[in-house]
Amino acid sequence: MFKNITAISLILIFASCSKVDTIGLKTHHFNSKPKRIVWIQVAGLTEELFALSKFTRSVVEEKTSFEKSTCMGKMWNYNFYQLRPDATSGFLAQSFGTKNISGQCKDYENQPVWEYFHNIGFKISALENGVSDKQSLINAWKCKSDNNNISKKMSLWKMTDTSNESAKRFHFQEKMDFVDGEVLYDRSCKAGICYASLYNNSIEMYKALQKNSIRSMLIIRDFSLENSIQRKDIETLRERIGSIEKLYGYFLNESSKNRETLVVLTGSGGRNIELPRRGKQWERFDQKGSYVLYKRNSLMSPVLSSGAGAENFCGLFDENEVFKRFLWSPEDQKIPLDYINL
Repeated sequence: MFKNITAISLILIFASCSKVDTIGLKTHHFNSKPKRIVWIQVAGLTEELFALSKFTRSVVEEKTSFEKSTCMGKMWNYNFYQLRPDATSGFLAQSFGTKNISGQCKDYENQPVWEYFHNIGFKISALENGVSDKQSLINAWKCKSDNNNISKKMSLWKMTDTSNESAKRFHFQEKMDFVDGEVLYDRSCKAGICYASLYNNSIEMYKALQKNSIRSMLIIRDFSLENSIQRKDIETLRERIGSIEKLYGYFLNESSKNRETLVVLTGSGGRNIELPRRGKQWERFDQKGSYVLYKRNSLMSPVLSSGAGAENFCGLFDENEVFKRFLWSPEDQKIPLDYINL
């Protein structure tokens, strides 16, 4: 009897010593601080839209890259002025950590999350696709004030054409230089059409940032999905979701190869669809955009994450708390939160 108790005790001791930390049934290293951050912002995104990727596969049981995330959270979309604000306001709330988003120049006077990373040596760049000037971070350049330093802390790359002949341009097959304060326009974009894809531009920018700096943050802002929903263009919408899934999957793979990489996907201003059940309903859905709902934006938006610090994005929280979750670390690891006394 004594021998049995001793054997059981030894087994329990060895089992406890060999414990592996996991989250969502996956092995995970907690409290890691990322050196590479990719933040994908997709206007109009809701989880229902993931189905357009999952159920168009030849094998439904095959997991999408969205399903392979380490962590998933939900965000309440509201600010001091609106319940269900548009995606432009929502992404500003996420970036600046405040609900005081009014659509005016004062929105840019707070410090965005990437400025804190810039202060500890990160190179910051943002790539925009399908973004109008009203929705763009270009407003930070236009809204000049003593408190607005965004244009000095990052470079902005826009997938659109410009009539300004002196404007700087880029192409994903050419060398990319990252100079704070520069705004660059995609050379492949003509007459409202960009011949380079968001995927190619994003991947090549990420690779160039790796060569350019030890620490980097790439912000990918995509409003093309929302534009497709507004037009009730289901074919294009399906393509957009597939493109986003492919892009997210690439960075998901990067985060699994490099423990110092964090990838985060957030939505805002979610637009709902109601998937048909059968037969002719699917035909009407594909051809006419039936079952696309427009009454109001969704009150909540998804956030997916993987890699170093991904655990910070689990749970249910206000949209403006995304800011804090990028920066949070345990009390015994004071960087970078000591910069803002959180």
